[in-house]
Amino acid sequence: MAAITNGPSPLDWTVYAGDANVAHFAFKQAGLPWDMTDAQLVAQARLTALTEEVALEATIVEVNVAAGQYDISWDGESVRTLMATADKWAGVWDLQVLESGATLPTTMLRGKLNAVMDVTRPMG
Repeated sequence: MAAITNGPSPLDWTVYAGDANVAHFAFKQAGLPWDMTDAQLVAQARLTALTEEVALEATIVEVNVAAGQYDISWDGESVRTLMATADKWAGVWDLQVLESGATLPTTMLRGKLNAVMDVTRPMG
């Protein structure tokens, strides 16, 4: 019996306080580059999926929109601020795409977001 599963691909991500924490993504649809012209992408992290407060919002940079290519990053200073005096933080994140003309987004990725405090920090 065949099964259909709608939903995001799982992707756990560990970030480091103070670092760039950037990854390059090339999204595809039916095996071909996904033209995301006029689409909006948003990625957020929260303590849990039910937590109201957004812990972090990712920076999303268009690299080649027609080919579905983006750089997604979690700002290292924001990660450090989130962690305050803790050496680790654990939450969840996902990435949604809202295509032009669509009324509902498509959640592309979802997973755990773990943050680790850096050891070497700017002096000052």
